[in-house]
Amino acid sequence: MLIPIFLLSRNDSAIPFPYSSSHIVLRNFVTNNYKGMAKLYFNKDIVADKDKMMHWYLTGDGGISFSDIQGFIDWIDPSDNNIDIELHSCGGRCDETYAIYDALRATGKEISTRVVGKCASAATIVLLAAPLERRSMYEHAQILIHSPYYPDGISGDMTSDKLRDYADSLEQERNRMLDLYVERTGKDRTALEAQMTVADWFEGDKALELGFVSQVIPPASAKVNKSNINSMAKEKTEKPTVAMAFRTLGIALGVVKDDPEPVSMELTTSTGDTLTVEREDGEIQVGDTASPDGTFVLEDGRTVIVKDGKITEIKEPDDTNALQEENDRLKAEIESLKANAKSESDVKILASVAKAGGEKWLKTVASTYVPAGRSTTVDVKKPEDKAEPASLIQQKLEEKRAKQKERFKTA
Repeated sequence: MLIPIFLLSRNDSAIPFPYSSSHIVLRNFVTNNYKGMAKLYFNKDIVADKDKMMHWYLTGDGGISFSDIQGFIDWIDPSDNNIDIELHSCGGRCDETYAIYDALRATGKEISTRVVGKCASAATIVLLAAPLERRSMYEHAQILIHSPYYPDGISGDMTSDKLRDYADSLEQERNRMLDLYVERTGKDRTALEAQMTVADWFEGDKALELGFVSQVIPPASAKVNKSNINSMAKEKTEKPTVAMAFRTLGIALGVVKDDPEPVSMELTTSTGDTLTVEREDGEIQVGDTASPDGTFVLEDGRTVIVKDGKITEIKEPDDTNALQEENDRLKAEIESLKANAKSESDVKILASVAKAGGEKWLKTVASTYVPAGRSTTVDVKKPEDKAEPASLIQQKLEEKRAKQKERFKTA
């Protein structure tokens, strides 16, 4: 009998959720600023359909299965090209999770995932269904990764061969998960493997370091412009000087123009959030006042890091594709040069011809004789008949023949 392999947080195997009793809560919303987006609340353990009743009996929750996700995908409007997933799950069955991961990515839609509570074990695979620039988590959300295991209470006789089979299958499953982590996070396998061994919860800073998310979303109250607060506090603490008094009087009389209010531009991140930068126009720069604090991936692929109300770093997008295209172009050029390359003797001959006068000289020395076409038959002349001189004996014989002829004529 095949026993399913689980990736489920042992610390929180059953968490009550104040949501509808249905397996998945769906909604489709449209506002003036956003186009329609299918929203998936992934807030239960991952189980197989046949195990839902047992899971409900043990935990009070039926869980989420692959068939639920199939139903969700079928429900989406074909014209809707976005799927937004909120994750609050402690994982579950590995085979069911990979089926969900593949089904979501096979839709070809733009997937965004966000950890709103806990994302543990197999649920981290669902998190990685979205590309890095569209993976985020809330400030107090937590993530946990660990090695897969068989559930307690395996029945049947345990022989050494069977135990080895179990160990081999767990090792294969662990390697498969590590391969996926490395591919989707782009991080070093050793670091990810070490975190799986520790098997402990980690928050935003570690999640950013390991590549599970690209943004930690601060609370909305943190979006207050800190530079304005600092400037207001400074005005209250500083004593007015004579110059400041004259400037204030000049502004009141209309002689001196007051400084204009700082102009802010709002940039939309890849996850749909807003980054506010105090700049009238032009490209944002390191040192610009911005809010809120955090790491943001813009729609053009640049990564902006804001700390203490200032932009501290701007990372350009990965130019791997452009470098690959340039590499392919150079390879093609080299191959073309190789095909048209001349031997050393060819180069010497061409150099000699060029030195002598080039093509013009070549025409003067070249022969214009064209040989006539050859005939395929040979004309053989027959020798003319010529009288050969007769010998003395032949003359005597001829005379005797002539006499004999005359004698017989007379008789």
